[in-house]
Amino acid sequence: MQHWAFSRGLGGILVLIDFARRHGMSLSDTLAESGITQAQLRQPNADVAATQELRVIANIVQRLGDPVRLGLDMGLSFHFATYGIWGLALISSATGRDAMQFALRSLPLTHAFTTIDYEETEHHAALVFGEPGLPADLEAFLIARDMAAASLLQREVMGPDFVLRRFTLAMSRPCEDTAALPDILGAEVELGAGCNRIVFDRVFLERPLPQANAATAAMCQTLCRHQLDRQPASPPIAGFASHYRNAAPASAPVRLTELARMTNVSERTLKRRLKAEGTSFRALFAESRRARAETLLAANRLSIGDIAAELGFSDLSSFSQAFKRWTGVAPSAYRRQALGGETSGD
Repeated sequence: MQHWAFSRGLGGILVLIDFARRHGMSLSDTLAESGITQAQLRQPNADVAATQELRVIANIVQRLGDPVRLGLDMGLSFHFATYGIWGLALISSATGRDAMQFALRSLPLTHAFTTIDYEETEHHAALVFGEPGLPADLEAFLIARDMAAASLLQREVMGPDFVLRRFTLAMSRPCEDTAALPDILGAEVELGAGCNRIVFDRVFLERPLPQANAATAAMCQTLCRHQLDRQPASPPIAGFASHYRNAAPASAPVRLTELARMTNVSERTLKRRLKAEGTSFRALFAESRRARAETLLAANRLSIGDIAAELGFSDLSSFSQAFKRWTGVAPSAYRRQALGGETSGD
């Protein structure tokens, strides 16, 4: 299973929703196809799947574009309180090094999708962010977001004088993305640098933290360890595939090779595990197509012929036959029902 495939608290989703609202997106558009309900948003202890959060991010990136700039802006919205008990554990640690060591041991309690490694030289320290293995736009957004969020968190933990020496991204930006990128804690964003890295002076790690409190740190770290112990080691493959279907781009139903890569198993092993769970890849693929077809028909933005092409059918007739086999009704009838009896013009 991918390193990021763990459940998360609502904090990250709420930041995403607020960010999208400030950029003119409605709540329904932000949450579209994620499976997250407004009722869940009112439950403080609710968790969401990583792939549900990915679907929300995909909605935002598809609407607003320029994923690198969006990711940087979003990351600077992740204050330590967003992380709940985990954030309090960091800010109450004795030194910057104590906070760093605990953070790296307990990353599944964060909203990160990247891997994060630590490097140290005589005078400098660095965090290196690995690629999460997702579609390009999502990956660009998430790397930029996680790096900016980690930078801001370090300032809030280590004190207002914390600055970065360097902020480097391996990626470049499409030529159409021309908006200026913000400086991150005093460092200019360097593109095409070959590595996703933030560098800072090592001295910050050795200083006592301004809000250190041994009792609070011990209590919060204990609670964090209990949360880690409760996380499932490996969710079912079929459930993961269902969530991945919702997170994937609209034109890309889940594929066997992609699902095998994301679950870190061979295609043969994947088929065997799905069979043990009472399903098959063919059934998952048909379900992903059916669900996407229903969404596109109800949205009433594409003709039925265009929907057939979007889903990879060779012609309209093949799509119509498959859809009727899945649902018992023709695509045109389903669309009329979804629109309350209105005609669609197809």
